Amino acid sequence: MSIALLIPWQAQASKPALAAKMEARAQRFFADSQPGGVVLVRRGDEVLLRKAYGLANVENQTPMRVDSVLRLASASKQFTAMAILQLVQTGKIQLDQEIGSIDTTLPPALGKVHIRQLLTHTSGVTNISSIPASRAARRNFATPVELIAFFKDLPLQFEPATAFSYSNSNYILLSHLIEKLTGESYAEHMQRAIFAPLAMTHTRYDNHLELITHRVQGYQQDEAGHLLNADFIDMSQPQGAGGLLSTVDDLAKWDAALYGNRLIPQKLLAQAFAKVKLKNGSKQSYGFGWVVGAVQGTPSLEHGGFINGFNSQILRVPAQHVFVTVLTNSEALAPSDLSVELAAMAIGRDFDMTPADSAAGEKWLGRYTFANGVQRDILQIEGKLCSPRVGAAPIILLPTADGRFYFSESLNFIRFSSDAAGKVTMTIHDRLLGDDVGSR
Repeated sequence: MSIALLIPWQAQASKPALAAKMEARAQRFFADSQPGGVVLVRRGDEVLLRKAYGLANVENQTPMRVDSVLRLASASKQFTAMAILQLVQTGKIQLDQEIGSIDTTLPPALGKVHIRQLLTHTSGVTNISSIPASRAARRNFATPVELIAFFKDLPLQFEPATAFSYSNSNYILLSHLIEKLTGESYAEHMQRAIFAPLAMTHTRYDNHLELITHRVQGYQQDEAGHLLNADFIDMSQPQGAGGLLSTVDDLAKWDAALYGNRLIPQKLLAQAFAKVKLKNGSKQSYGFGWVVGAVQGTPSLEHGGFINGFNSQILRVPAQHVFVTVLTNSEALAPSDLSVELAAMAIGRDFDMTPADSAAGEKWLGRYTFANGVQRDILQIEGKLCSPRVGAAPIILLPTADGRFYFSESLNFIRFSSDAAGKVTMTIHDRLLGDDVGSR
């Protein structure tokens, strides 16, 4: 049966009209004669949008191609997580195994961290990206062992499984363990275990010395907004935390494989798509290399990435078989919100950002207190609604026709309500963290 037949009727918008709407939204995100990117949106068997924008090389005025090869940055983590789950499936490791049992040279505290805690960023291992000595060495070639030396002797930031703290060190450690367990380099193993079986012929580990067809140049901006070539980073540095290159078409093959059992059984894969549970019973919105979120209330799986010269976003809405990916070659082009808006269009639940009169929010002015003790004000400053935490800088709110008040430059929003007794509440909706309710 065609996947498209499984999609609820409300998502079945006219394809030409929907594609035109998506293309117009993507066009507003990119600029002509500037760094650009490639966008792919699929819904079931349909390709709704597949287009390149802007330039792959600004100096040579080379247009971006739909088959351009761009860095995935931290979106690489989902592939590293899959490689680990394959090793779990073959019995070489267990998710709750201490990593010191695989590498006995690790210090005792680090050695007691579990595989699962590395996958979910609940290990407490210091983020290598925050260590000045590591940042100063980014131009140098490094092995996983040399990278681990930057943080292995540092105390854990917290007891494992008691908190969540995003750390690239976790996935560098996982890269090292893959090499220890397989006898292959991380790059060799990923090619043999994942990319070749899925015919992802344009996906690989990055290497600045090798010739890679259709690889594009990355860009950054200075403080004045002037365009510059991105700072050099030796791509041995990110390892499985962010070292991969790919194309949007290869990523579509990856997405398709996640619905079946081609790499691992669905029962095992489901753990990658579940929020991590901490020792206190609370949950954090991270699985194994995936952020567990929602697009307009519909569950999603996604991950972004940022690295010298590039931004990436991969987003899935499994219930609707929707897949969106946006890859850009500019640090200034962060595609997270664009990806979410395109996904919302694909499921037939567009964001209505039609502006409303700021006066519509005047009745909600005041101070609101939340269960965690945090207080937030709703103010009107120079005719604009703002919502700062008490003692913090104001954040402008954008009222829209659908009754939402969006935080500026974000898809997170506030809703207000009042009951018959006159009690007024504010609900802050964070699309990844959920809702938080405060009372006036």
